[in-house]
Amino acid sequence: MPARIAPLVTLARAPLAQLLHDLRALGDLRRHAATVGDRLEGFVAPVDRLVRRLALPRRGYARTLVYRNDAFELLLLAWAPGSRAPIHDHASQDCWFVPLAGAFDVDDFALAAIDHRRAWLTPLRSRRVGEGEVDRKDELEPLHAVTPATPLALSLHVYARPIDRCRIFQLAKGNWWWRQLDYDRVATELGE
Repeated sequence: MPARIAPLVTLARAPLAQLLHDLRALGDLRRHAATVGDRLEGFVAPVDRLVRRLALPRRGYARTLVYRNDAFELLLLAWAPGSRAPIHDHASQDCWFVPLAGAFDVDDFALAAIDHRRAWLTPLRSRRVGEGEVDRKDELEPLHAVTPATPLALSLHVYARPIDRCRIFQLAKGNWWWRQLDYDRVATELGE
């Protein structure tokens, strides 16, 4: 029986499809974290065509699922002006975040201590992440808050293993809670 070969996808024709092809070939993304980061660095996609198929929020951000299997999930997030993702973790999974349109202010935190209700966080750094730049979170440095810095803001997120819930942290009150995650839209055709 001949080996099954995945079809060739050109970057000019369908960058998300090529990205998914490349990520699926890696298997466990955590074992190939540097390769994933290299593949995502400088990633561009046709934003004008993507925006037409995404859930667009009036406030906050909208999560559109492009691909999910047991190994990883890929989402596109559209952000409303003035929105913000609170301080959160990624359920012990690696996360790669790439702005596709606009720029984002990212605030990183270290988890100094935690119990069943309280969390003690230490601010680490703040920086601006622009189009095509990769921000990675892993179990050693899992916490960040994200704020769009431009009126048009669209980001790509890759999670090593799908994430169905994450912890949300309030720095001022020193507490935390679980938040269930869902999708505002499923658009798997974007990855074909």
